[in-house]
Amino acid sequence: MSDDEASETCKPQGSKGKYKRKSLRRIINAYFFVVCVLFMLLAAMCYNNLSLYNKYASMELQYTGVFNNVKAIKDDRHALDMKRKELVEENEHLEEKYERISRENQEILKSIEEIKRKNAELMKKNKELMDDNIALQNTLKMAASVGIKPQSFTKFTGFSSRGEVERGTYVGKFTGTAYTPSRKECGNNNGITNSGKPIIPGISLAIDGKHWPFGTIFYIKGLGYAVAMDSGSAIKGKHRFDFAVFDKKFAKMLGVRKWDVYLVKLGNGKVDKIDFLT
Repeated sequence: MSDDEASETCKPQGSKGKYKRKSLRRIINAYFFVVCVLFMLLAAMCYNNLSLYNKYASMELQYTGVFNNVKAIKDDRHALDMKRKELVEENEHLEEKYERISRENQEILKSIEEIKRKNAELMKKNKELMDDNIALQNTLKMAASVGIKPQSFTKFTGFSSRGEVERGTYVGKFTGTAYTPSRKECGNNNGITNSGKPIIPGISLAIDGKHWPFGTIFYIKGLGYAVAMDSGSAIKGKHRFDFAVFDKKFAKMLGVRKWDVYLVKLGNGKVDKIDFLT
């Protein structure tokens, strides 16, 4: 074989190898393209899954928040229901308490009206007792004015009711006696007290001037009102008095005894007016 034939024979074989290499490249390129496409698809799928996961996580978080909010709302509603129930029960209790207080108030009002009625009855009885006391004093003092009259005296005309009788402050039990303005007891029958005023039977009172000034007004339980107008050598001490009457038998009947004495008004040493007692 000549060189020319050999070269011609080898030439087609080289073309065939070159063709095979091109085909292989194409296949490789095709595979690479497919791999790239698959990788891109995989990447897209991964991105899409990641997006879906993020959305799912966000939705789950939102759902959890909504669920917690719903649960909190339910809890709040339950708490509100319990509070409303407590308020209803408390309101019912308050209504019962108000009704009870209203009933008690009505009973108190009735009691007040009853007390007012009884007080009016007591005031009426007190007025009657006061009138009886005044009548008794008038009788007693008229009895004290019966007997031998001294040369000078003031006639007792009687008390009259003027509303409430002022009794004064209790000052204790006094030892009391009675005297008459006779010559035998007073050394004269002038009827003038040591205060310079005429004696008033059933009113004039002899006291110890060291303790009680003239003009002092007393209320003696059982004898009535009396005024410190006189003094005597036998009348000594704070709790001692001598009651002026005109009848010796009456004075002897009163004798010596203890009397409850009240101070109505402390005098100033003078006997100016006693007309408010008569």
